[in-house]
Amino acid sequence: MKYAMAILALSGAAMSASAGGLTIGQYLLDDHPGGGENPPPYGLRLDGIVAPGAATLSLGHHGDTILTVTDDGGTLSININGTLHGGALDGMGGYTSTADYAIDMTYVIGVSDEGNGWAVNGFSASNSGTLTNLDTMAEIDLYGKDNAAGLVFAFLADGHRLDNDNDSWVGRGWITDQSDGSDPHSGYRDWLFTATKVPAPGAFALLGLGGLCSARRRR
Repeated sequence: MKYAMAILALSGAAMSASAGGLTIGQYLLDDHPGGGENPPPYGLRLDGIVAPGAATLSLGHHGDTILTVTDDGGTLSININGTLHGGALDGMGGYTSTADYAIDMTYVIGVSDEGNGWAVNGFSASNSGTLTNLDTMAEIDLYGKDNAAGLVFAFLADGHRLDNDNDSWVGRGWITDQSDGSDPHSGYRDWLFTATKVPAPGAFALLGLGGLCSARRRR
């Protein structure tokens, strides 16, 4: 079911990306087991933004969040788009309240090849997006934030914080809701997720309409 949802999500992501350049890689995202507040599992932590205290959002709950890397005439960009689930933590491995959120975030400034993946360096308010509460439709503006070394986001096949794994795709990076790159909240705000590379969108044509219909019936 999760892979079928990814197929449908990828078809939409591919259409939006194709207008702005060549899609050079797409990845299905999931929660990272090494998160500091796990359980519950999550791929995005937004303390003080989603809730006054600790708050996490799961990428694996809906299983439709896609990272797309695009090359537009030599300018690289990274987009993360999908549906997250979570909210304020209760301190006992669960939530005090939950909601579904739509994430659409793009890194377009300072994106470069990093040997076994891609990295974003240097703060820019253009590396931004929105998190929309799908219950209330309230939007939160998000911006990539640089750390002391200037790193904003990294997506590498290096098994980061996965024991005895030096190859799996892992994304990590820092987030703020301030357009000047400041961070007035306590706690932590960062991506930490795993990813699986999926076939190029054109490859899904080989599945045929019957395959897609079958996936919909199983849902």
